[in-house]
Formats: sequence, C-alpha cells, structure tokens
Amino acid sequence: MRMTPTICGYMELSLADELGHDLAPDCCDAEMTGKVTDGGHKEYTCGDCGTVLEVDDLGLVWDIREKQTKAA
Repeated sequence: MRMTPTICGYMELSLADELGHDLAPDCCDAEMTGKVTDGGHKEYTCGDCGTVLEVDDLGLVWDIREKQTKAA
C-alpha cells in the first residue's frame, strides 16, 4: 500500500511542507490532479471537493485553498 501525503488525515500537509514535484497528494481518498501554472508552481486539484494545493518551484507547499461554497 502506497502512503502519500494527504490534505486531511494521516500524513496531513501544511504550508511550507516539502512535497516535491514527483508525488501527487491525496484528497477525499483519491489522488489529486496536477498541472503547472504560468508562474512555475504546480497546482493539484481534488476532483471531489475542489480543494487546490499549490506547490512552489522548490517543491514546498505554497497554498491550500478550499473550494468556497455559496451561502443559501
């Protein structure tokens, strides 16, 4: 069983944690999809909840953004 860093739960990631560029984190029990941004960072997006994790060019967690929900 592969243990990968996650947004929540075991091995939970925080800002400035080292993730690198070769390992995609998990969120909602699934691997997040990664894409390179114009600024050279890599953004990983959860296909279920919409959370975005941004990794800088050094492989450190730069930002974690949860999808905003509209109030009813």
